[in-house]
Amino acid sequence: MPATKEEIANTFERHVERFGFGKASVEGVAAELGISKRTIYQHFSSKRELYRYVVSRIAGEQRAALAAAIADAPDWASKMERFLTLVVSGMRRHIQETSKADWLQEFEIAYDAMAGAYGAIGTELVARGAEAGEFAIDDAELANGLIGAMVTHYGTVVRDHREYDADAEVVSAIMRMLGAGGPSRRG
Repeated sequence: MPATKEEIANTFERHVERFGFGKASVEGVAAELGISKRTIYQHFSSKRELYRYVVSRIAGEQRAALAAAIADAPDWASKMERFLTLVVSGMRRHIQETSKADWLQEFEIAYDAMAGAYGAIGTELVARGAEAGEFAIDDAELANGLIGAMVTHYGTVVRDHREYDADAEVVSAIMRMLGAGGPSRRG
């Protein structure tokens, strides 16, 4: 019986976790599932596409987990601060657990899926916070782009200096950029 798309993706995800992206192979997945590489290529055009699919599934799961983790925060600024703390610390942990070479390859493929999942939450938090007068910045898309740039830059610093931990400082800088707690320009 041929393997399903989900079985292939699940097996590849385990191989990436076990061996890293660089050493995970379509051949290894095919061998474990007892199928040909051709069967895998009927579902995915390449190893990169297979990884992109796996990451987009993970991103969707993480988006739901993040939304649940911030749901009970009392206001939009608190939700944003908790969201940023979870994203930044999770990114730092992932980088520390991943080889530099694998992280570079993974980042290139995974960035869009993760940015889409996290970006939607961040944009909504900024928009709602601005509407409530909790943030001084009115352009949620611009703010989210700046947040993404700050978090991505921090990730490259951590990648190069694995023990570096400035999570709280990064979150604080972003909250200051948003004008959290300051007067709203709408008021």
